[in-house]
Amino acid sequence: MAQRDFMRELAQELEDKKSGKREKIDSIADYQPRNPVKYEENLPEEEEFDIPEPVKEPVKPVRPAAPKEEPEKTTVPEEPEEIVMPEPDDDVFDDRPASFQEETLQKVEKPKRTLKTPVKIGLGAGAALLCLLLWWLFLAPKIKMPDFVGKNLSEVSTWARQNKIENTAVAITNEYSFDVPADVVISQSITPGKKVKTSTPMTFVVSLGADPDELIDFPDIRNMTQDEIREWISENKLQKVKLTTQYSTTVENGHVISYDLRNVDEGSFTRGTNLSIVVSKGEAPAGQVTVENFVGRTVGEAENWARTKKIALVKTEVYSDKEAAGTVISQSVASGQAMKEGETLTVTVSKGKGVQIPNLVGYTQEQFEAWKADPKNSVTVVPKSVYNEAPAGTVIYQSLPAGSLVDSGTVLEVTISLYLPRLETATDEWIGVNYFKLENYIDDLNTKGARIQAGEYGAYATRVYSNYPKDTIVAIHCDNTNQGIAKDGCERPLNLDARISYQVSLGPKDAPAPSPEVKDIVLSGSDAASLSAAQSFCNSNGLSCTYVQDNSIENIQIEVGGHTVKTNDSTQYVIKSNEAVTIKYNNGESSSEDEGGSSGDQTSGGETGQNEQGGNG
Repeated sequence: MAQRDFMRELAQELEDKKSGKREKIDSIADYQPRNPVKYEENLPEEEEFDIPEPVKEPVKPVRPAAPKEEPEKTTVPEEPEEIVMPEPDDDVFDDRPASFQEETLQKVEKPKRTLKTPVKIGLGAGAALLCLLLWWLFLAPKIKMPDFVGKNLSEVSTWARQNKIENTAVAITNEYSFDVPADVVISQSITPGKKVKTSTPMTFVVSLGADPDELIDFPDIRNMTQDEIREWISENKLQKVKLTTQYSTTVENGHVISYDLRNVDEGSFTRGTNLSIVVSKGEAPAGQVTVENFVGRTVGEAENWARTKKIALVKTEVYSDKEAAGTVISQSVASGQAMKEGETLTVTVSKGKGVQIPNLVGYTQEQFEAWKADPKNSVTVVPKSVYNEAPAGTVIYQSLPAGSLVDSGTVLEVTISLYLPRLETATDEWIGVNYFKLENYIDDLNTKGARIQAGEYGAYATRVYSNYPKDTIVAIHCDNTNQGIAKDGCERPLNLDARISYQVSLGPKDAPAPSPEVKDIVLSGSDAASLSAAQSFCNSNGLSCTYVQDNSIENIQIEVGGHTVKTNDSTQYVIKSNEAVTIKYNNGESSSEDEGGSSGDQTSGGETGQNEQGGNG
């Protein structure tokens, strides 16, 4: 093997790089001489060699002395000599041997590691098996598609739910079909038996049944029998035909009594048109009657029919927002059915709109007035006001239960709170006032639920002489008031069940008798209705009355203060209790006080004489 000229190779690589012939310089170790030749050997003439292009300006490197050749071993200098690169213009390479130009380099390919063929086959088979397993576990469809044609849509839903088919994967298309009943599958997009996944799109065509808008030839129904009508309905798959029967004395059994197309003419009759047909059952058996249709008619018509047919009629009234009062809503025996004489027919009759009673307790006065003013709440409200701890105007009771439904005009009693009772004046203003006025005032409060007691109690039970007039109040005290026990007078307002104690004056000691109180009295024609009525008028008012017989007048005539009142007069007069009253009567008046009576009359002489002397009647 010839020794490689590293300097020449390096120089050539530098030159090639400068001239742009080599973009990448491989390591020198990657190359070895191809067809190496010794410098002193000549190549055969017939062998061709790749001669590199000549360098424009060849560099003549300094060539070291050739080492001794050894056939088996090449000696490499331990320390190479320092290489000095000459300048391009030096003639260093002029004396290089001719064989140097003919030497070429060949890239040594390093051997690659390769697997044996059986191993390669085993690995490939394993990878394929793994891919097949993954595809089977995660990607392969496993759900078998059934044959749903001719089956109900509900079976599709059940299958999809059981196999967890995604909702978005199933599409339903509807179409009319005369031959396939409604909700039955006509076709499906996936062939039965094919495997599908839960997300596989699938479409089912489902029947809507026969087209309801398809025109149907309308026959001569009145001349058809019941069997012919049923056959016509079945053949055309009519959807809204109602066939009923009833007894008839005029139409033969099995023939049509009447029919109703519900606002559609015969030429526009379709499969979905409403049609009612009444077919005769012939005459009713002896002792039986055929029930008429009373729904929508007045209850009076039902009563008249029941009376003539000897049927017992029972009415059940209910409220209805749709039917007017007195209208029959339903009946216990259907129209056209037979009943025996004496049997009972029950009809449900409308009472009209009822009034719904809410829970009014707790309503304020404004809320209650608003409810009462609503026209739909047409009840008769009877209010009552009582004293109560609830705020004034609050509803505290109602006579009709909350939630009840009542007739219009029903009486509803409502109790409204007046709050707690109050004394109209300060308590010291009652001092010197007749105790009867306080009693009357308390009685008025108690009629409204105050439950107050008033009287001469405890230390106030003893009457005393005082400078206040007789029978007037000289002291007053209230127990159970709003602030507890009042020390001086009564608090306002009073509590319910309060007790008022007052002390009454006997007047000044040794005081002269007081003159009678003068008061106003109303005199009317009813007081002159009869002599006994006139006497009662005088006695009840403490009047001084004089009775005079006067046959020139009719019935009774009362004269007082320049006024004259006769029987049945409509005029009223106000007179004073200290005025003189004259009562005239004629001889025809039947009275125990008549002076023309017999001496045996026990009341005429004495009492009349007393009155004439000015005594009280």
